[in-house]
Amino acid sequence: MNNGEQKNLAAQIGKHLRTRLVSGVIVLIPLAVTLFVLNLLFSSLAAFVRPLLHPWLGELPEYGLTLIALGVTATLIYVVGLVTTHIIGRKLISWGETLLLKLPIIKSVYAASKQVVDTFSSSSKATFKAVVFVEFPRRDSLAVGFITGTILNPEGRMLYRVFVATTPNPTSGFLVMLPEEEIQFTDISVEDGVKMIVSGGMLAPEAYQTRPPLSQSGAKTS
Repeated sequence: MNNGEQKNLAAQIGKHLRTRLVSGVIVLIPLAVTLFVLNLLFSSLAAFVRPLLHPWLGELPEYGLTLIALGVTATLIYVVGLVTTHIIGRKLISWGETLLLKLPIIKSVYAASKQVVDTFSSSSKATFKAVVFVEFPRRDSLAVGFITGTILNPEGRMLYRVFVATTPNPTSGFLVMLPEEEIQFTDISVEDGVKMIVSGGMLAPEAYQTRPPLSQSGAKTS
């Protein structure tokens, strides 16, 4: 094997490792956040359950308390999931959200958190219509953007709402309104577009093709 082949092999191995490592990080970060929230919930329930059970069961051993708290946590998660699948439950949750959104400080935190979850959850795949490239933040530099809809300006001209996400945190970014001719529509999927943002460009397609604007393809953009 000559030097050129060795360098090519090393480059392929490096690319393979880099891609797999970044993919692993993307999977593990939401998992770690989920485990953190569950651990926080579990600890809170354990501290709540201990004084309630003490009059009947006395001082519980640590493993017994752990099992009870685990059971209560699983039951609570199941009940919440069960409630959200029924009309009455959804109305109760909607009423609770309305109440939270009226509280001064809590409303800002809750609204932002819910928006992030709704935007990037699997149930909201239609949130982003397409992946595009736009000249941002200056001319001759392309940034990855996501079409979120359209809006009419005072003259009745249609502008696209383009969300330009920041790297590596796609939950923040810039919302720009651009005419069709200033947008480069691509065949990159929304999932791959999000991966590009989160990985800082390390997980990106080898190539892309341009595609007709949404207004010409018949897709709904409102």
